[in-house]
Amino acid sequence: MPVKQNSSWILKAILQQRDSLQQVEGWNNMKGKIITRKVYQMLRVDYAVVGWRQTMYQNMARPRALFVFWLACHCRLATKDRLQKFGVIVNLKCCFCHNDETINHLFFGCIELKNIWHKVLRWLKVDHVPMEWNEELRWITRSSKGKGWKAQLLKSAAAETVYTLWKYRNDVCFGNQVYNTNIDEDIINTIVYRGWRSPKIREHIAHLLI
Repeated sequence: MPVKQNSSWILKAILQQRDSLQQVEGWNNMKGKIITRKVYQMLRVDYAVVGWRQTMYQNMARPRALFVFWLACHCRLATKDRLQKFGVIVNLKCCFCHNDETINHLFFGCIELKNIWHKVLRWLKVDHVPMEWNEELRWITRSSKGKGWKAQLLKSAAAETVYTLWKYRNDVCFGNQVYNTNIDEDIINTIVYRGWRSPKIREHIAHLLI
């Protein structure tokens, strides 16, 4: 089957792997079943290992929160400075202050959003002064190492906070009505709900709620 120019990109990508598959030694076993591991190792692209990858492992946050957090870690959220690079004419000013909106400023350089993150950390009984995004991501990565309950809650809190703040920012920027301004309480309630299902973490959450 030839690779046609009007084929979809995903079909082209699949068909272009045919020659590569023939180079995998023993890619079919005696029963004709594909040895998935060999094929995967051959086809996968060797991406650089990122330092924050452990913040995604066993993170109890909601899938949508993890996705937005993942985009933020890659600096791929559509902040105003990024939109301008794409040729979109926008007002660069932050929706909450007079500084230019970059991801480094938005999380957590902006005073209003910084205060929300600080309240979440204070509920977690974490003594830490929030910094701008680049430094804060490095701190989150260092502090969320291990399998302890505090590391688990911190990873979840980081993802849920970034997601909720991004949604809050979008509502304000696009003139949507913000029905609840107790953003920190919403984040904490979500952390409690997601973490309560884990028997190992439930007891510690109960102490935080006292």
